[in-house]
Amino acid sequence: MYIAAENQVAQLISLLPPDIAQLIAREPEEDANNYEYVKALLIKRFKLSAEKFRQLFNEHQKASESTWYGFYYELKNYLEGCLNGLNINTFEQLKGLMLVDQIKKRTSSDFKVPFMDELITIILPTEMVKKIEDFEDV
Repeated sequence: MYIAAENQVAQLISLLPPDIAQLIAREPEEDANNYEYVKALLIKRFKLSAEKFRQLFNEHQKASESTWYGFYYELKNYLEGCLNGLNINTFEQLKGLMLVDQIKKRTSSDFKVPFMDELITIILPTEMVKKIEDFEDV
């Protein structure tokens, strides 16, 4: 189906929920009529963080009406979203991330609470261990 460039945003807005359409309407008219701008705006607004993908991956359960292939595909997407968001590109980086996750699970909430925002970005086990050691030395 071909949609002329000047009609793409109008067509898109007609398919969106009202609160999302309002998000676009708040933009300057020139930007609000530019499909590429609107697309980038929506992607930026609704992009999930690596931590959110990690949570979805760890907590996801198969729905009774879902197939096992569907469940596999959903898990794979969540895992890839997490790994891509953290720029995990090698097996060594993946091993490091897995070690960091295991170390995090074994730390006290006294440690986790003050560093909550920082901990989600740590992917190197040595960096995590140093942070814990420094915290315990204080």
